[in-house]
Amino acid sequence: MILATLVMSYYCLNDYLLFSDLLNKKFLFLIIATLLTSAGGYIINDYYDVKLDLVNKPQKVIVGNHISRRWAMLLHIWFNGIAILLAVLISAKVSLAIFLCGVLLTLYSIYFKRQFLTGNLVIALLSGFAVFILKLFDHSISLQLILAYSIFAFLISLIREIIKDTEDMKGDSKFDCKTIPIVIGVRKTKRILIYLTSIFIISLFSYVFIAIGNIHVEHSFSRTAYLFYMVLFVIFPLMVILYLMAIADVKTDFTRLSMLTKIVMLLGMLSMIWFRI
Repeated sequence: MILATLVMSYYCLNDYLLFSDLLNKKFLFLIIATLLTSAGGYIINDYYDVKLDLVNKPQKVIVGNHISRRWAMLLHIWFNGIAILLAVLISAKVSLAIFLCGVLLTLYSIYFKRQFLTGNLVIALLSGFAVFILKLFDHSISLQLILAYSIFAFLISLIREIIKDTEDMKGDSKFDCKTIPIVIGVRKTKRILIYLTSIFIISLFSYVFIAIGNIHVEHSFSRTAYLFYMVLFVIFPLMVILYLMAIADVKTDFTRLSMLTKIVMLLGMLSMIWFRI
């Protein structure tokens, strides 16, 4: 998803970019650096979460089963080191951004993940920054569109992270985690999710029908197609998710919600294709 987001965002949100520019050496370095940083984040998260994952998702535990803890730590260090080296070849700003992302992902796994709201905000911010980093890489890309999709990624990720915490509440509670559902309970967490999702839907609806008129598109029909796409494949599914949140009760309900929000995130990112059609 990160790879698709970077490629589509760079091509679709830049009016003057040619398809051949996607093979630019520095852009390929940016893709590899971002993917390695993300992979390193997943590895270190699995490294510190072995006991948690044995309760929440025992069938998906990799560290300790398929790879030793020592190799996991070495891969984490190598991936982040290579990512920073590649980023240095791009620019000072990008290298600093990649370094800070790696640090935040490590701190998230060690500390933030188990804290009230902090871990959710860190992951949501990093999800949004995975789009915004393109502005640091190429200043000619549309700031308005980059901000719009970064905020979209931030909000949908924040909602999904809270859903995942509710899904994993049973295992997390055994290891002194202070996630939102553990601290305030499932009922109040659902209320927060409903408020957040409602605000997200209203904001998205307003943006689609107000701001889109000021955005350049290749052809006139693309603007209409974009509006219909967003309503049918992003806003309507979010309304379905909102309803399912209200009736969610058991772990499987939140597992389904987590998957649906991931699908909506992908569909939302795919909407940028209309800017180049």
